[in-house]
Amino acid sequence: MANWKRLQKLNGGDAIMFMDPRLDTQDEVWFTSQGGEPRVWSSGILFKDERKALKSSSPVSARYTLFLLKSDLFVDVEVRGSAAVLRRGVLNGPCNVTRVDGEQVEDLLTRYRKLGFRDGSPWNATRGLVTLREYRKGASSPVWTVKVDGNNTVENARKVTSHPDRDTAIAHAHKRILAQEKAGFTLSNLELVDAAYANPTPKPAKGAPKRAAPPKAPRFDKPLDEFKAVDTSVAMLKSLHERIPMLHLVAELVDAKQDRQRLDAVVQHVAFFTRMHKRRLGRWLNVKPGTPKKGESSWRYFLRVYGSITWVLGENVDKGLPGFPCGNVSGGGWSCLEVGDDIYDIRELARATRNPALGSLEVFHGGWHTGRAFAFDSRTSSTTGERAIHPFDEGTPSLPKESRPERIQPFGLWLHRRVTQLTRTAERNLRERL
Repeated sequence: MANWKRLQKLNGGDAIMFMDPRLDTQDEVWFTSQGGEPRVWSSGILFKDERKALKSSSPVSARYTLFLLKSDLFVDVEVRGSAAVLRRGVLNGPCNVTRVDGEQVEDLLTRYRKLGFRDGSPWNATRGLVTLREYRKGASSPVWTVKVDGNNTVENARKVTSHPDRDTAIAHAHKRILAQEKAGFTLSNLELVDAAYANPTPKPAKGAPKRAAPPKAPRFDKPLDEFKAVDTSVAMLKSLHERIPMLHLVAELVDAKQDRQRLDAVVQHVAFFTRMHKRRLGRWLNVKPGTPKKGESSWRYFLRVYGSITWVLGENVDKGLPGFPCGNVSGGGWSCLEVGDDIYDIRELARATRNPALGSLEVFHGGWHTGRAFAFDSRTSSTTGERAIHPFDEGTPSLPKESRPERIQPFGLWLHRRVTQLTRTAERNLRERL
């Protein structure tokens, strides 16, 4: 929790809004003053928002944009004549707007690179994330947006103008912005959206600090049976949790006290989250692969050795992943993989629908309100006690077609295939935002 007295002191004694700063280092703090005004305290200087006083007839001669994607922060600079407009804020959120001397721009960019911000193009942060710039004439005026995606200039999401190359597309965007500014529009918001076309990876500026890439994913051997498949699945999740220790977490690997900072960064309502998942938190911290018991199914082995999986994703890292709220509860965490024997009470649904046959299903995976849950079918089982796995959504409470025992896939193999697919996509998303 933030030191509120410190923040009020940095704010010149003025009242603050009791929100954790979006950036908080020894000499750089981005916080919110009472009334919702974003303020920046940088190297001993307090910067109040000046957007209402900023008026310039000079066109933009240069743009620079840096991103701290893991925190959804940006620094955007527009050089206009001998001065520059500096925006520091949250992507698709509030920002602090101030005027600075044009001679300060290089020092400012160097400063934020040292704080972990990385160079982007003013039109894209990565190959897959392009910058949407939103302009307004007034609080109640229509919004005008523009982005450059590949060799295309896109206005208001629908007007697409194609060009022979990207430089021409950018020049056209600058021309359209200048026309809108002459009509009274000003930049009001920056947002990153998924690219629809190929975009170049922004190059770091000369002399920018080199960024250490997270360790590469280890190679996992193909499991020989369904029990090894369970162990390998857990090992893959544990590896990703430890190699990229931000923007996501596996609750079973989290110590609620020691990992509070990571919880704060990923989960919106930490106190509620820790109460809700009390049984699951830290469950794997001292667990090692076990030995299957005679006649034990891979599902029973999983429950006995590991108990559950609660993989929680932070903001903007779920692209291409089947996300849903854990337990179908807001505040329980946004997940793409939640497995356990305490997921859902099928008996309640059977009573509510007056369909006792539904009692044959055992829901073991979250996401039942979004069509992303899975359930075991207890009507038939294989010779090793494995049961068929079917998608489940309580909005369509009818039993699936009964599976033949010889065609039932063991739970461990199902889990391994799913974890392989999910971790591959998640790692790509996570690395994009580091």
